[in-house]
Amino acid sequence: MYMDDKKTNQIVLVVDDSILICNQVQMALKEEPVFVCEAHSGKEAVELIRQYQPDLILLDVVLPDMDGYELMEKLKAADQNDALVIFLTSKDKDDDVVKGFSLGACDYIKKPFAQAELRSRVYAHLQMKIQKDELNRQNKELKNSMEKLNYMAFRDGLTGLYNRRYVVGDLMEDIRTKESGERKNVLILADIDDFKIINDTYGHDAGDMALVCIANILEANCRGHKVVRWGGEEFLIVLFDVTEQEAYQLSEKIRREIEAFPIFHGEDEFFCSITMGLHEYQEKEGIEESIACADKALYRGKRSGKNRSVWYESKEWME
Repeated sequence: MYMDDKKTNQIVLVVDDSILICNQVQMALKEEPVFVCEAHSGKEAVELIRQYQPDLILLDVVLPDMDGYELMEKLKAADQNDALVIFLTSKDKDDDVVKGFSLGACDYIKKPFAQAELRSRVYAHLQMKIQKDELNRQNKELKNSMEKLNYMAFRDGLTGLYNRRYVVGDLMEDIRTKESGERKNVLILADIDDFKIINDTYGHDAGDMALVCIANILEANCRGHKVVRWGGEEFLIVLFDVTEQEAYQLSEKIRREIEAFPIFHGEDEFFCSITMGLHEYQEKEGIEESIACADKALYRGKRSGKNRSVWYESKEWME
């Protein structure tokens, strides 16, 4: 008699065409808190591993439809639980043992075996499986925590866009990997027009709603590029591997979409516009100077009436 609680007990899959061997395994493990299932062919073993996702597999090397070494590859493909494998074999030559270990087996037991030997080895490996699963769980939790911390470190809390830390940290590496020939990387510094009036008229919650809506429009249009909340109502858009014409057309498309997008807050409906300054990134200038040039283009756009896209031209700033 063996435990049949598949949810709370570890699962052992015995793969052997011998009913006698399977019965011996059942007898050896009858007092252990494990659920034992049997497969008598390779095909049946693959079906059972998909059904039960066992913790440990006792695998016969010689089966009627395939050898255990071949079957092990198929079991690995179906396994989602990192099952440990112990070979049951009458072959104990060095080459056979090495082959089993090279395929990922954790142990082998020579047939015929003593029940006490099989029980002790199965017990030891199941304990290691528990420890391995716990370690994997902790590692997964740690990885998730690190990903969350990394997300929080480089993302703006309100809009979900990248924040300035991204520019300091990873932007330069992203720019270097995207450089290609005649196509360029273009920086766009964008600023919502008359944002203070929106806050003063409709309240700061409405201002936050406007920021979120505009951030969504920017991201939707800039897949494959990067959008940064630069601060307040300013955004930095980094376009990778584009021509000047493509950059300007995208800037204008974004500007028109924002201008036409109604923002609802309670019973109020209002519209925003945005001014955008464009500058081709120059490696010799560096990121700070390139952003400063985009900022000058933005300032020119503000002075020229707002709600427009403007390229930076160095000769206009030499006065």
